[in-house]
Amino acid sequence: MTDAPIHLDARRTATARHETEMRRRPANDPPPLMPLAQPHLGSLEDQILAEPARTWVEVMEKWRFLLERYAVTPDAGDERIQKLIKRATGDMERLRKREERK
Repeated sequence: MTDAPIHLDARRTATARHETEMRRRPANDPPPLMPLAQPHLGSLEDQILAEPARTWVEVMEKWRFLLERYAVTPDAGDERIQKLIKRATGDMERLRKREERK
């Protein structure tokens, strides 16, 4: 037996690290963005890959999709990154509504 501590996080899979991070968050922290339902993901991914965007609204929808997917990864678990993602998606929503009014 050694006195050196074992860093268990290094031995976990990416999914397990994300789950561990979620358990370590204080209970009063807002939950991170939730992933979309799987059937919807497949169809949206197909649409993104099928053809290029024709309008800025379509571009914003693609960016929102990518940001939401990134938001639930362990790499995006930092509070600052979550705040940036929420701010960016809010800006996109505001601009989308402005474009639709035109």
